[in-house]
Formats: sequence, C-alpha cells, structure tokens
Amino acid sequence: MKNIFDQISSYYETLIDQHGHNPRSCDYGSELSQAAKFEVLSQVCSLENKTLLDVGCGFADYANFLNKKEPSLIYHGVDITPSMIKVAKENNPNLSLRTLNILADSDGKGFDEKYDIVTANGIFYLLGENAEKLMQQLIIKMFDIATIAVAFNSLSSFAADIEENEFYANPLEVLVFCQKITPWVTLRQDYHSRDFTIYMYKEQNK
Repeated sequence: MKNIFDQISSYYETLIDQHGHNPRSCDYGSELSQAAKFEVLSQVCSLENKTLLDVGCGFADYANFLNKKEPSLIYHGVDITPSMIKVAKENNPNLSLRTLNILADSDGKGFDEKYDIVTANGIFYLLGENAEKLMQQLIIKMFDIATIAVAFNSLSSFAADIEENEFYANPLEVLVFCQKITPWVTLRQDYHSRDFTIYMYKEQNK
C-alpha cells in the first residue's frame, strides 16, 4: 500500500499527464491565484542576497517570479513528484532542483541542510486523515531548516466553500501551534477568501 506521499506524487503525475506545464497541474486553479499566493509568500522578509528553499516547488514557477522581484536571491527547489522536477529542470536548467521529501530523504538520513528562508505553497491539502499531524511535522522541519524565516500557506477552514477529500486547516489553531515554536509569528488572511499564510521568524522581524 502506498504511503500518503506516494499517493500525492501519483496524483500530480496524473495531472501533469492531463495538463502538462500548467498551473492546473499544480492544482492552483489559475495563474492569477498562483501569482497572488506567490506575492504574499515573497513578502515574508527581505529577499536580497538570501538563499531560499521552496518545499513542494512543482515546476519551479515561483523561482521565475522571485527572479523578477529579487535577482540576487539564490533559489533551491524540492518536490516529491519526479515528473514535476523533470519538467522544472527542462525549463530551468540552471536551478538547483531535486526530487526529495524533507521528512524522509532518499538515503534515510535526516535532511539537515540550511537555508535563510523556507517557503511552501499548497503542500498540505492532500495529506489525508493524518493531515494535521503531518502538517505540524512539516512546519517543525521547515523551521529547523530555516535560519531567518519560514512562510507557508494552506486552505482555510473558514472558507465558505469546502471540497471533500481536501484538508482545510484552522488558521487560529495553526497560529497557536506555530507560536509554541517561536513567538515571532504573523498570520495573513487578507489576499484570498479560502487561504491563509503564516510567517515564522527566528528573531523579531524588524
């Protein structure tokens, strides 16, 4: 039986077969929705001369967005879906992109690399019946990897239209969980009616 991450990878492989290099293959819905989420994630802190790890990078479209915003940023992307990384590398041969699960990398050892900023866009909604626990594990891991800040988003349980078989996190519960890790936390719900973003900082953001 496949574990949840294998199931998610297979789901995206199917979307890629159907849509190719398109936001729909990442379940964004539209380029406008994708851009709105990218913009909010990118506002976590100054990007100048920073390193950034994009967890669940998909086609690395975020890298192209960030390059226009701050060319000095050094982008790295990881994703659990091989076809995503294959297409991303074909379109971005100069980027550092890998097929990898930060909770369990290929050699069985802990992922111990460090980056200034760690971001994650839409990686929680398919985590299944143990979604809340896995989300917390991923948040803890991302904060451990980051040296300055973490930014991630999720579908919100406050959304008016909730689809079956998708995980909608309670923003306030996630905020409380994150505040147990660091006191320097920001919750944003000002850009999309079905989504929220959380920023986490190692030190007070000035």
